[in-house]
Amino acid sequence: MNRKSLVITIVAVLLSLGLGVGGTLGAQKYIFKTSDDSEKSHVKSSKKSGPLLPIGEFTVNLQGGSFLKANITVQVIDEKAEVSLKEEDAFLKDRVNTVLSNKSLNDVQTPAARERLREELVNQLNEVADDNITDVLFISMVYQ
Repeated sequence: MNRKSLVITIVAVLLSLGLGVGGTLGAQKYIFKTSDDSEKSHVKSSKKSGPLLPIGEFTVNLQGGSFLKANITVQVIDEKAEVSLKEEDAFLKDRVNTVLSNKSLNDVQTPAARERLREELVNQLNEVADDNITDVLFISMVYQ
């Protein structure tokens, strides 16, 4: 085989390889979207962004003799809701204390348990906040 045909063969193989890999990656990204990708984009679009309102740090005795120390911030729908919820700060703190003190150590240890706790806190706080709270954020959480 002469030198010119060897170079052409190598270039053709490299070009074919590049097009094959690029085409596969492009097809996976744009044509064959997985359901996980579409669910993630749906979750991102359904989350509302709003001002963050620190509620405070809570130290409670858990059921069974353990304790929990958590720093909690809530996300509200807009600035108007933030102002009105600052006035109801004591009611929000009372509701958080009530929810947390009725939990056991098992109710706060695992990520799944913390997600259930987050959902419960959102529901309970929205009873006081007239559905102005979109999320509860655990800034820190220590339990023993």
